[in-house]
Amino acid sequence: MMRVELLGRINVDYESLRCQTNEFRRMYPEETQFCITSKLGDNNFMEGAGKTSIPEDFIYLNTYFQDTEIAELVKIYPEYCRWRILCVKPRKTYSIHHDNWKPGYNNQRIHFPIETNTDSFLVFYEEKLLDHGTQNIEYHNLKSKYVYLVNTTGYHTAVNYHPTSERIHIVAERFIPHE
Repeated sequence: MMRVELLGRINVDYESLRCQTNEFRRMYPEETQFCITSKLGDNNFMEGAGKTSIPEDFIYLNTYFQDTEIAELVKIYPEYCRWRILCVKPRKTYSIHHDNWKPGYNNQRIHFPIETNTDSFLVFYEEKLLDHGTQNIEYHNLKSKYVYLVNTTGYHTAVNYHPTSERIHIVAERFIPHE
């Protein structure tokens, strides 16, 4: 199963996208997940930023992002929902989890790395970790200026081992029926 697939270069003005994302990021230095789209488009940046039961409800662009390169990404990829800015602070990691929210479907995400470094990775596991045993892992270092498809249905995490640099991705999702 392909977990990460390079689609190509980001097809908007990357420097503007980076500046707009970082400008927004600076407004909430303590938070690490923000919604670009919401249920009503009413600038509710936190609802749906973590776990939510119905990602497809988050389809309306928050007005803050209108007329930005971020809005252009949302227009270019209309089949995706729950657009977010996801940050991993230096020397931090997400918990190991799976995004198997919708039975019978794979969770496919599209990643736009905005800020990254050689010490940040998406890590995939064969199965849930137990208190003993061994398993193979697969890891990917996603590069800025590129777009990636990522299957997050199985167990995975995001890590940032860099001592000072934050990892920031714009991420959206959709659900693909199992074949």
